[in-house]
Order: sequence, then C-alpha cells, then structure tokens
Amino acid sequence: MPLVYRTLVAVPEHDGDLVAVTSTVLSRWLSKRGNSGARVDFSASGRHELSNRSRALVVRHDNPDEGLSFLRLTTESDKADGVWRTTVTAVLDPALSPWLYAWIDMAVDPASPVEDGAEQSRLDIMPPEAARMLLDAVNGHDGDFPLPSSPRIVRGRDEALVDTLLATIRDPRRRMAVVATGAPRDVTVADWRGAMTGALARCTGMCAGYVLDAAAQEGVGGRLPPWLDIPPGGVRTFLPGVDPADEADAARHPRMSPATLDTARDGGGLRNWVGAALSRRVRDNALGMLLPEPLQAVDALLTEETDDLRRTSAVTTPRPVVPAARGASVVHQAAQAPSGSSGLVSAQEHEVLEQQVQRLREEVTRLSARVSDLSTERHELLAETADLGEELDTAREQLRAARYESRWLREQAREAGLFQLAATAAPRDPQRKPPVSVRELLERITDDSVLPHLFFTIEDATVYELSDSRKESLWVTRAWEALLALNDYARYQFDNPGSGLGFHSYLRETPDGYQVIPVKRLASQESDYVRNRGKLNDKRLFRVPEEVEPSGRVPMYAHIKLDIEYGICPRLYFYPHLGPGTTNRVYIGYLGRHLPVQQSN
Repeated sequence: MPLVYRTLVAVPEHDGDLVAVTSTVLSRWLSKRGNSGARVDFSASGRHELSNRSRALVVRHDNPDEGLSFLRLTTESDKADGVWRTTVTAVLDPALSPWLYAWIDMAVDPASPVEDGAEQSRLDIMPPEAARMLLDAVNGHDGDFPLPSSPRIVRGRDEALVDTLLATIRDPRRRMAVVATGAPRDVTVADWRGAMTGALARCTGMCAGYVLDAAAQEGVGGRLPPWLDIPPGGVRTFLPGVDPADEADAARHPRMSPATLDTARDGGGLRNWVGAALSRRVRDNALGMLLPEPLQAVDALLTEETDDLRRTSAVTTPRPVVPAARGASVVHQAAQAPSGSSGLVSAQEHEVLEQQVQRLREEVTRLSARVSDLSTERHELLAETADLGEELDTAREQLRAARYESRWLREQAREAGLFQLAATAAPRDPQRKPPVSVRELLERITDDSVLPHLFFTIEDATVYELSDSRKESLWVTRAWEALLALNDYARYQFDNPGSGLGFHSYLRETPDGYQVIPVKRLASQESDYVRNRGKLNDKRLFRVPEEVEPSGRVPMYAHIKLDIEYGICPRLYFYPHLGPGTTNRVYIGYLGRHLPVQQSN
C-alpha cells in the first residue's frame, strides 16, 4: 500500500500527556464522521465499525511502571479509487526524553494500480484533517523549531522571530521543508498570509510556512546568500540540509518567481495549480523521510498488533458477502415481514433494515454511474491507443526509410570514390530534446531564436494548470511538437510564397525538411454551436498585437488536441497571419485545459 502522506511531530515532554491529547483530538475528528465515530474507545485495543465501508482499529499500550504509553488509530475507508488508510500514532517513552512523538501516515491501495508510481499523481491527495487538528492542539516541533499548521507572519521589528526563521532554515535536525514567501508590495502581509494559507493547504504537517513583511525580507536577505533569496511576491522552498556556502546547492531548493506567482492571483487568493506545484517537492521530501530508529521499532510493533487485530476481528465477526441487488431484495423482504409472525423483527430492527436497503440502493446507483464513467473512459482510451499505434507504425516506417537512405547515400559516396566522406559520422543533431515539464516549456518558448516565426500571447496560469499530472510530460512533449510544426509551417510559407497551402494540407503533404505532427491532432474549426453561442465564442477570443487586429483580440478556432482522454484534455489554439501584407507569424493564444463546449459551463 503506497504512502501518500506523512508528518512527524515532536512535542516537549513538559507540555503534558500527549497520548491523552491525541485521544481527544482523534475523538473530535471521528465525531465529524457521524455518531459511530464518536463511540470509538481509545482506552483499550479494539475494532469499531464506522460504516459499512469504513472501520477504525485502535491499539493501546500502557505501562505505568516504565512510564510507557502507546496509542495507534488506524482508519480504513473503501472508496471507488481504492482503500484509503490513515494511521495516527502517539508515543510517550522516557527513553526518547526530552521529546514525545506523534506521526500520521496516509496510504492508498489503488483500485486500478498504475506502473512506475504514476497512481499517486492521479489521486487528489489532501492531508487528513486530523493533522491540522493535532498541530493546533500540541506544541509541535520539527527538529528544534515549531511546525505550525498554517503560515506564520514574520515582521522585521521582531528580531527574535527573524532569528528563529533563519535558524529553522539552517537546522540540521529538520526533516520537513520550510516554505517562505515575501509579501508583494501591493498586498498586505495579512492578506498574503491568507492567500498562502489556502495554497499550502495541501502541505499541512509536511512543511513550516512563513510570510515575511518588507522589513523581514530585508533582514533575512542580508543574512542569506543571494542564491537562496526569498523573493517578494515569490516563494522559496527550503528542503532539509541547506548549505548556504554552496551555491550549487541552491538548485535543490525550488524557487517560484514573483512573475510566475503574479499570473496566479485570483481575487484575494491563488489559483489551485500553485498549491499543487508547491506541494509536489514538499510531499516528495516528507514521503522520503524515515522515522527515527527508536520509533521504527515502535512502528513495527504497533503494525503487527494492528494486523493481528484486523485478522482476529475478521474471524470473530464475519460479515456475509452478497451481491448488492440480491442483498437489497433479501433485506427488503425481511423488513416487510408481518409483525405478528414468528421470528418477527421489532420496529427498531425494521428501521435498521430499511436503512440498509436504502444504503444498498444508493450503492447500486453509485456503482452503476461508476461503470458508465469507466465504460466511457475505456472507449476513449481505446481510441487513443489506436491513434498512438498508428503514430508508432508511421515513426517506425520513417526510421526504416531514413536508415535505408543513409546506407544508400554512403554506398553512393564510396562508388564515387569519396571514401573519407562515406566513413565520416553524421554531425550531432542540433535540435534539443523536447521539454518534460510545464516550467521547462515556458522557459523554452521565451527564447526567440528557437521559434522565431511564432508569437505567444498565452497566459502562464492556464499552462501551469497542466502541471502536477501523471501526463504532464506527454502533454508538454506534444505541445512542443505542435509548436515546432507551426513554426516550420510559417517557415514553409516564407520559403514558398504564394503556395496558399493551409496547415491541414501542409500536415498531409509533409514536405521534406519541415516538422509536422499527425494530422489527426488538428481541429481546423470549432462547431457551429460553439461559434454561435456568445459566452462560448468569447472563450475563444485571444490577444494579438494591434498591428494584427486593432481591437487587440481575434477569435481563434483552429486548435491542436494534445490529448483525447476524459478529463483535462489540453488544447493549443493558434492564429496564422501569413502571406503578403501580413506579419508572417503564427500567434499562439492559448495553451491549457479543454475550453467549455456547453452553454451551462
């Protein structure tokens, strides 16, 4: 079962009974799941059914003579995408003085495993609410410094807090990341903290967040090297093991520039992709963190006892397994039995059975909808697989032809007496490999020498929404291939003035020496429905220079499909302005998720 979340909190032993506080927090947390959660007993080991699809297992150890106290709660929930398991552990052990420890792990056993660890990126992973509640209830530390549940404001007039931030960054015992940001000049520190609190919601318990005012930025900036700056309006993530003296180490600590973050502002908050991008390295660091060796022994003991408890409960309290529809029918018949016959059910039992019937009906409805969704996704995946198969066959044929042509040309050179030329290796291909991330793609397209015939008016925010996905590298590669093909299409028109060849025909003819993409990826036009609906049509109006259109916007209907699978389905919209009396450029107006195609959107 792969781990998807981990936090480890150290609490000073003089702060009270950590196990008792954790029990109170967990009781409040489970009570939010219904009355069954509130009845979980944390004073002794046992198994508790929270619902017909979730359960809680409690392991408790107390040894007053040695001052030992261990508590572990494991909740398991059966969901459509797999079994989700959250484990909360609190340890009171004099051998670990002067600290008490608590940690929370969350793992998922996916319903449909994907190779190479790609499954985690498909799941919408948020920290369990218990993590925030626990951090709010205890004086949690990471290493020697606090681990708050939400970002803290650092003001320059509070020199002690500035010193704490710097010491936290340099702390050699720190295991979690530190995310620090400077408030932009046009936003108050409190408002920026509110925006960052939302962005770091995915990182609760896995990092310590800090928001600096202008004076604090100046004070910290004077004591950190420039390659570890905390930019105003930007974000720096400090992973453990910071070496301020090593400039090469700076590449290990991600920096999100103010320009990038400025494009993500959405009212008083930040767009969702910011939180997703920041959480990626923070989570990777947390998941790679090992428990201290003494806690590993405790973890192994409690894991073994939890497994025993799960197996024992499964044997002593077996639950019959019946098909949902048939089970509903049987229960319904029992609920409808006449109240005067033998083996009759009481009114209370009757109500319980009716509730079970309703739950089973709801489960049948949910599963039917899930089957329908999976069937649709299957057909789309089959279509995509067929397209990829055709592309692969074409690529193999092109490779075979290129190898044959290379051998033939070398043979011709030898027959002509050009033996040295025939034996000379071909020069290295000057074309760089495609980018593999959204960030790299955006950096690449700012280089005017790479795509000289293209002009970009896209917004970075829409592109960043494609990040943090299992298919990010595929989408970025296809976008890059599309941009190279559009650039070469403009170059072809420039080299062949008056050809009048449209982009669709250009892709079908595949002229020698010019980049193309499979013609199936091109959609030359939008449907009449989209073009004739004002709100939908307005979504296709994108910016261009005034020399192209005085109003500064033109409708862009031609687009390239970067994916056809259900979901984000990215699209790249473009506008060719080629030929006599034009700017001889192709304008790229949009790159991002599929635009709405229904009026209700």
